[in-house]
Amino acid sequence: MHRPRPVTEVPDVVGLGAQDACSIVRSAGLVPVGPESAEPPSTGVVTAQRPVGTAGAEEGSRVVLWTHPGRDTSSELVPPTPVESGELDPV
Repeated sequence: MHRPRPVTEVPDVVGLGAQDACSIVRSAGLVPVGPESAEPPSTGVVTAQRPVGTAGAEEGSRVVLWTHPGRDTSSELVPPTPVESGELDPV
């Protein structure tokens, strides 16, 4: 008799870098793949996923990740620096 696999919550990885997203999906017991069963994405930012985040899925199920080429969010982000102005009168 076939026993059903345990169900786990699909993590929401939209907006994350591809490598971080794949790592999180794997840690949830799921398998990240690219569109049309391609290899998991390794660059870019995840713009969509199926099943959607917080859905339930059997452990070992595939999570399809679509990415947009561009800067990976896992790279170090540097905030803009403040600009001093002689026109401001400190109070």
